[in-house]
Amino acid sequence: MPDPDDAVTIFPPRQTSDTDPGVTTFTPPPRSRAFDDAPTTFPTPHAAGSHGPIAATPSDTESGPLTIGQRFGRYTIVRLLGIGGMGAVYQAWDAELEVIVALKVIRPEALSDPLAEQEIERRFKRELLLARQVTHKNVVRIHDLGELDGIKYITMSYVEGIDLATLVKQDGRLPVSKALRIIRAVVSGLVAAHAAGVVHRDLKPANIMIDVEGEALIMDFGIARSTGGPSGPSVPALAGLPPEVRRSMARRAQTTMAGAIVGTVEYMAPEQARGELVDQRADVYATGLILYDLLTGRRRAEHVESAVAELDARMEKPLPPLRSLAPDVPEVLAAVVARAVEPDQTKRYQTTTELADDLDRLDANGEPLPLVRRLTRRMMAVTAVLVIAMLGGTYFLTRRAVEPAKQHEPVSVVIADFQNLTGDPTFDRTLEPMLKLALEDASFISAYDRSGISRGLGVRPPEKLDERAAQELAVKQGLGVVLSGALDRQGSRYGFSVRATQAVTGNVITSAKDEAADRNQVLAVATTLATRVRRALGDNTSDSAQRFAMETLSATSLEAVRDYAVAQVAASNSRFEEARLGFSKAVERDPKFGLAWAALAMASRNLDKQQDAEKYVKEAVRHLDGMTERERYRTRGNFYTVTGDYPQCVKEYTDLIARYAADAGARNNLALCLTYLRNMPRALDEMRQVVRILPKRALYRVNLALYADYAADFQTGEREARAIPELGVFGSLALALAQLGQGQLPQATETYQALGKIDAQGASYAASGLGDLALYEGRLSDAARIFALGANADLTSKDTDRAASKFAALAYTQILRQQKGAAIAAAEKSLANSQAVKIRFLVARVFVEAGATARAQTLAAGLGAELQAEPQAYAKIVDGEAALKKGDARQAIKALTEGNTLLDTWIGHFDLGRAFLEAGQFTQADSEFDRCIKRRGEALALFLDEEPTYGHLPPVYYYQGRVREGLNSAGFAESYRTYLTIRGQSKEDPLLPEVRRRAGGS
Repeated sequence: MPDPDDAVTIFPPRQTSDTDPGVTTFTPPPRSRAFDDAPTTFPTPHAAGSHGPIAATPSDTESGPLTIGQRFGRYTIVRLLGIGGMGAVYQAWDAELEVIVALKVIRPEALSDPLAEQEIERRFKRELLLARQVTHKNVVRIHDLGELDGIKYITMSYVEGIDLATLVKQDGRLPVSKALRIIRAVVSGLVAAHAAGVVHRDLKPANIMIDVEGEALIMDFGIARSTGGPSGPSVPALAGLPPEVRRSMARRAQTTMAGAIVGTVEYMAPEQARGELVDQRADVYATGLILYDLLTGRRRAEHVESAVAELDARMEKPLPPLRSLAPDVPEVLAAVVARAVEPDQTKRYQTTTELADDLDRLDANGEPLPLVRRLTRRMMAVTAVLVIAMLGGTYFLTRRAVEPAKQHEPVSVVIADFQNLTGDPTFDRTLEPMLKLALEDASFISAYDRSGISRGLGVRPPEKLDERAAQELAVKQGLGVVLSGALDRQGSRYGFSVRATQAVTGNVITSAKDEAADRNQVLAVATTLATRVRRALGDNTSDSAQRFAMETLSATSLEAVRDYAVAQVAASNSRFEEARLGFSKAVERDPKFGLAWAALAMASRNLDKQQDAEKYVKEAVRHLDGMTERERYRTRGNFYTVTGDYPQCVKEYTDLIARYAADAGARNNLALCLTYLRNMPRALDEMRQVVRILPKRALYRVNLALYADYAADFQTGEREARAIPELGVFGSLALALAQLGQGQLPQATETYQALGKIDAQGASYAASGLGDLALYEGRLSDAARIFALGANADLTSKDTDRAASKFAALAYTQILRQQKGAAIAAAEKSLANSQAVKIRFLVARVFVEAGATARAQTLAAGLGAELQAEPQAYAKIVDGEAALKKGDARQAIKALTEGNTLLDTWIGHFDLGRAFLEAGQFTQADSEFDRCIKRRGEALALFLDEEPTYGHLPPVYYYQGRVREGLNSAGFAESYRTYLTIRGQSKEDPLLPEVRRRAGGS
């Protein structure tokens, strides 16, 4: 669950999220304009900004599927940038975001061929998904994907400038310094892409935009792929064919629309042309070719009849030496290019990082840097070891010349309650939360005010938290600094003083005073004084950066801050409804108070109000400009969590931690998003680090216990749960799930019953748990009764999301009881109460099993149209289940494999095992069911949201028995016996007669 420690992150176990109000997931453009060029979908529309010409400008008769001035959803078409046989690229005004964007569309008539339509849609989605995995200043961001009036579209940042192909065509050969600047930027973007597992595969000058400041940006990830699998042939595999045949096939491939060509012949690596596996070395090769062309003026193609012939020549022998065409290019730079374009990929740079390191050894003109400036981090590490061994003390005299600046040691600050001597209760415990935010904008500072002490340190602060009490608390907790101060009134003016002292010695580190002209200026003065404290603690951030950060905090109204501070205290004590009301009051007073919107989303998530959480987190992102840097990271991270963009969530929190390494809350939320990606080992590692940072923080122990449960390490889960002083709702859930995973059903029952007595939220989870336990044992009537009663109780308390989950569980139970009508009725109730992704998926599965295939396909289509990988994966799983229901095992395997590629889910592997079984592919089916059993911890809560679902596990043993029976395995009956151990006492399970017969026949 998310970390409730910070203003933007206070969720109950694994309810971490908050953020954006925006549409889809729009990121502000890096400059003002960008579009890209996809050779397999469009011609090459090269747009420039208003300062320059537009290459490939369409004629007056070519208007494309849209017209100038037309309203297209929220976009208004401004002008046509480029047009081709398949579609067009427009400059458009996004009315919702109030920015200019580039809009790429496909002509409706181009979609008349179903195969072509499928391929276009696949590439559009892949372009969006892969490009959004890469967040870097030298990579153009893709914003939105959709369809209006039968026209598919994608939007991206509008970058004012010119593409590199047009620039070279206009200017010819570039100076070494200009070519190197461009290539360094391209390589920097590729390093980020490759680190995210994305290979571009179609890098070329037309896909590189040069903005008005000369910065290069990479575009067009439409044919990119994640690493780790075959790339597919760029042209039909050319290896081993006569040259004339290869040229003919390549020419035909260039004209193919529906996926035959992947990559552009002129910049294609030899292994790509041969249809071999492609990794980042193909991008290295293309980068080398681009630099070769920039330095020679495209002279490598002068004496060949076509691009295909030139490719054929490159596949057989290296390019002519660069200096034979451009003798003035420095030898060292020419050697870098030669290694980058080596036809044998094993002799090429193996990573773009290696290429970047060699470029870093060159100055702006391509000449070698002096040795001291050429040391890479890796070289410095090796050098340090050698020098220590040989020269000892000499190293310490010289290391400052080569080592990077040392990061500041972490500093922890306890903020005492400030003395309010004004007589105005508005200032009571109001200033401390804002001082905390102001201090924490320094990357090395972690600050704890009253509300943060109990959340972050796991201790209850004293009622009187004056300087002395804060000092005692800091000493006991091993924290270094105490911040105290006072506010008094002097006529119409307000005097503000602060003092930072060492906790152990009491020595004063710094003290400062200032005056506010009136009460509305108090926050501004407080945050100004915070910058002085930060500087005294070692912050060397520029004055302008500090001033900007502080101004964002002091711009809101004092009354709104007061409501926010009071609500924070309530949230820190898990009084989430009280906190929700307080944060609501704060945003009513100041609708631009982004932190309050974020905290309101957090409180709603803790109350299981998912739809409200999504609404509020989107509003929070609208006001990112009113937050400090750290809070912006947190808010965006929470937005990605709430909206299900887990890869982006991981990226955001990883970036936050790189900047603020000691931020335990960020590490906690990173671990949460990793679990949603089913990366349990890394999630557990992150949580162990978090617990080491703050071992007394109960929330972190809860999460560690839960993630151990999901990783099927049930003993660790139980041990960590029992180490929590007060279990609470989610600690009890962690314990119950651990007991369930170990087969301790009576103990799990007792834990669920105790959970139901904690509060209303606990009662709701207890109903889910007890119903799931009955389902697991095959007590189907009991399960149906418990789920129905629990759902109605949730409706009474207006908790529609949790009611929907119970109705979905009820529908699944009715399917097992072979009550299809009752199952459909329960499924409809579930949908009526929530449109959450997991609800639509669970209900669609029920519709498939109940024979309502058209209803299921409608839901699957909606899931598949969403941008995130998770709903798309669920759509594929539903498609696979529908195919399996119709007896088409081959189509089921295809759809389920695609779904598992999008998101590696337990339920996806379970269904894929069933499909392999029906296809008679017993070995493949056995692998899937074995995987399900090893990962059975994920079946405890299929969506890793603490909603118990272990009742889905027992059928795995039935299907595994059938598979091993098909394999003629001697011990196949053991799987059936395991099933009987779980559900053998059931009087209602329709599978039992068959299982007993098969088990007895062993």
